[in-house]
Amino acid sequence: MTKPHRSKDLRSKSTVKKKKERRVKVKKRPSEFEKLEDLTSEFERYENKVSSLKSDLRRLNDLHDSLESRIVDFKEYFENKIRVVSNSVGELEAKIDEIIVSNNRLARDFDKFFEGHIPTRKINMPPPITSQVTIYKAEEPLDLKIGILPDIIEEIMKRAKSKIDRDDIPDEEVVGLLTGRVHGKTVIIEEAIPGRAAHADYAEVALDPSDLAEIIDKMMREDKNRNIVGWYHSHLDLGVFLSDVDIRTQLTLQQFSYVIALVVDPIRNKHGFFYVDTRIKMSDGRPKIIEFIKEKNQNK
Repeated sequence: MTKPHRSKDLRSKSTVKKKKERRVKVKKRPSEFEKLEDLTSEFERYENKVSSLKSDLRRLNDLHDSLESRIVDFKEYFENKIRVVSNSVGELEAKIDEIIVSNNRLARDFDKFFEGHIPTRKINMPPPITSQVTIYKAEEPLDLKIGILPDIIEEIMKRAKSKIDRDDIPDEEVVGLLTGRVHGKTVIIEEAIPGRAAHADYAEVALDPSDLAEIIDKMMREDKNRNIVGWYHSHLDLGVFLSDVDIRTQLTLQQFSYVIALVVDPIRNKHGFFYVDTRIKMSDGRPKIIEFIKEKNQNK
């Protein structure tokens, strides 16, 4: 039996494989028309990109213009605000100067009233009978007492209550002077004289200087041998304390002698005596407000 020719078959397969590889390697070249189409498509793509970039550039320019316009508007707005604030500061400074001048004039007027009519002096008299007065002692470090005759606080409270809860009439604060005498370091309050208010606000009231002058003249005509030892006013449901206006009034009055302030609240039915100690400064630079405490073991 004869053997097959393996070498011949192998050569035949190798030849077929090489022919196939040559056919694969041979590529079809594009025609000129196809090249033109490719270039046209590529050009259109670039043109679209350029158009998109131009559109983006226009939007950026519009945004830039809008931002510049807003910056100009903000600048004008804040410049106007700065001008308004500057004008307001100038007006406020002018009003403060006017208040300082008015306060200085008022202080000079008080000097004339007290020096020309009622000299400050201590009256030598027997000590008051403690059963007839209610004693209030100042907080430390002020060494001062107040003795007030019966019914004076009740009379002031009654007058203050008469100025509230009235039909179709707004509530009003009351103000007036306290007269009496000084014995040692005890202020004896013997009478409360109603006065007129020069300024009244929700928590502030000030004495009318002309009314003060009238009261002094009246005291001189009646020759009661008394001094102005304090003043009083009311707060409406705010409690008893000294407001900024109250402190200024108190400082103006107490520079002449021992003058105390009485504050009543007719709605809360409370009262309190105060003195401004300019020797002691608080953390905010304001003088210390001294309050008087009712001494124990006294009849109400």
